Amino acid sequence: MHALLTPNVPPSLRMLLDWGHFFVIILKIISFRNLIYRLGASIACLFPLSTCSQARDIFYHDYVVGTTRPFEFLQNIYSPTCKDEHLHKSLDAVALAYLNYQRRSSGAEEEARQSYVSAIGYTSAALQSPGQAKQDTTILAILLLDLYEKITSREPTFHGAWAAHLSGALTLVKLRDDRQFDDPSVIRMLMRLSTNLLISCVASDRPVSLELVALRGTIAAHFPTPIDPKWRESDLMVEFASLRQDIQKGVLSDDEAMLALINLDAKFVRLGLQVPPAWQYKTVQVGAKSNHHYEPFHLIHPAEHVAQMWNTLRLTRILLNELISYRSSDCQRKQSANPELVAIHQCATKAINEMASDICASLPQYIDDPPLSFAEAFANDGAEIFNSKTEHRTAPLGQPDPTRHLPCYRLIFPLFVAAQSTAVPPSLWKWVIKQLRFIAAYHAIENAMSVANILESGPKQQIWNVYAMLGSYAFVC
Repeated sequence: MHALLTPNVPPSLRMLLDWGHFFVIILKIISFRNLIYRLGASIACLFPLSTCSQARDIFYHDYVVGTTRPFEFLQNIYSPTCKDEHLHKSLDAVALAYLNYQRRSSGAEEEARQSYVSAIGYTSAALQSPGQAKQDTTILAILLLDLYEKITSREPTFHGAWAAHLSGALTLVKLRDDRQFDDPSVIRMLMRLSTNLLISCVASDRPVSLELVALRGTIAAHFPTPIDPKWRESDLMVEFASLRQDIQKGVLSDDEAMLALINLDAKFVRLGLQVPPAWQYKTVQVGAKSNHHYEPFHLIHPAEHVAQMWNTLRLTRILLNELISYRSSDCQRKQSANPELVAIHQCATKAINEMASDICASLPQYIDDPPLSFAEAFANDGAEIFNSKTEHRTAPLGQPDPTRHLPCYRLIFPLFVAAQSTAVPPSLWKWVIKQLRFIAAYHAIENAMSVANILESGPKQQIWNVYAMLGSYAFVC
């Protein structure tokens, strides 16, 4: 059309005019889009998201669709339009509790508490209905209520009611028929239930029930894809819990206990050697150590859930080999010098140090690089960042990557297990405390400083009490 209005214009100039007209149109479209964007932003300011909506968004990101996805099944079982009020309230309660953990919001904390009380009431009513009690939504609601309690717990101990919700959910599972195992999402939910129950048994020093063992066997038989290393690792944790109970009850003789511990440790070693390529990590040598390198190498795991699997394996091997070391030393005191016991003790000490070193080497991948001024303060033993005995911050935080918060939090417990062992050198203990101070200061994770202070306090602390204080499987899934 533009060409019809300018018949005497040369073709080359006419083309330029056509392109100019085209760009004018594009600029108008961009201007219009910017106007719409600004208008939308203004409307958003006038009608901000409610605290509960923000909480759900954050919870969904970190627990349902994020990197580790411990509650991935939720999106296939829960619908915002469902009529199960006990599930709505349970989700609100745990999401608001998690928001309060992230941002220390008194408003979110109070809303979370109110939603929890309401959810308990609705769930109790649902359990009175034989039909509703056996629904997927009721089991999911109970899992969420249990998660709420772990996120909000400040108790450094496992009391009697720790697994009450999970035990109730297991009872409901037994009331349902085998058709529940036909749905992959339900199988995932039951895997989460069984894993959390198993962790509760290990951490509270209770035996693994036959009902839980049976559930795990049925899940494995119906699982639609090959069982991953993390599930096989949890099978070994069942053996760990059972063996520990047998030793404590005196079911095994000293020699039998020693042999059983060594054999179980060998199973963990084989698991590490048999992981598929997608679960293998790389060792990267460095020319010069950074502030976050204990030794001149670090490990790169392909995904965070892979790093979790490996660090669980490492810390469990530390605990196993501490038992082996203790029992071998005890046997040496009862017997005359025995070369075999000396060799066992040396192998256990070596395994503890190798596992502790690898836990430390998993830190650089997730720690994040601070601003130069912060890094310089940290290099000076962290004295300018934190007072070693308090949580009083004396240096600016900088701008840490928020996506590193949970990965760093999940490293606190493995680092603690590595540093608390009497078999590791003092240099590792000191290095871990320094890293925990950095995590506390730069990533604003108060519990990191609490654990650093526990390590500094001297007397050895109960490992699983520290795990409970950190929120247990609410964060380490």
